[in-house]
Amino acid sequence: MMRMAELGAVNLVGESIVAVLRARRSLLQAEGRLDPVPAAAEIAHVPLSKLTGASPPTGGLSLTCYHVGRSDSVIGRGPMGDPSQGAGISLELSYVLACWSTTTLEEQALLSWAMLELDRYPILDQGQLLGGATWSRGESVQIVPDDSDPERLFRLWEALKLKHHLSALYKARVIRIGYRPVADAPPVAASRFSFADGDPIAEPAL
Repeated sequence: MMRMAELGAVNLVGESIVAVLRARRSLLQAEGRLDPVPAAAEIAHVPLSKLTGASPPTGGLSLTCYHVGRSDSVIGRGPMGDPSQGAGISLELSYVLACWSTTTLEEQALLSWAMLELDRYPILDQGQLLGGATWSRGESVQIVPDDSDPERLFRLWEALKLKHHLSALYKARVIRIGYRPVADAPPVAASRFSFADGDPIAEPAL
């Protein structure tokens, strides 16, 4: 049976990407190789509601998941009668990586640096995935550019009703989620009770 991550793994993918970028920035800063990337700029995993709310980010770099979709990678199901065996789905997460800096130098340097780092470290395994036991043993997630359609960025910002910001699209794949293997069964939808020697539902009314 293929092992799967728990439900919290979906959010932890974005948290893990941001954690990798923060760690790499700290390392490069200590080595004096960060210039002109702003060392103090915030790198945050931001919900979609933050972008569309009254106070979107005003600086730094944001990573936002804007779509959760089914993956072509199918998880096989277990034997009939045991829905706990292999019952899960495979997902792909679509992200927009956006820069909110107010100067062209910081804006271009910050986004270009983040793209370089994600290209150098495209696989998140147990050494980078946050959440520990949330993930199954040997689980990994691939981060790939999703720039096959450049117009999608403009449509996305238009849908968010925001001015276009320097940004890039990424996809995380494959996240396999499900429940831990335990005795499982469909919920009871109805109950039937008997009283004494007869069934009031079956007996004719007097």
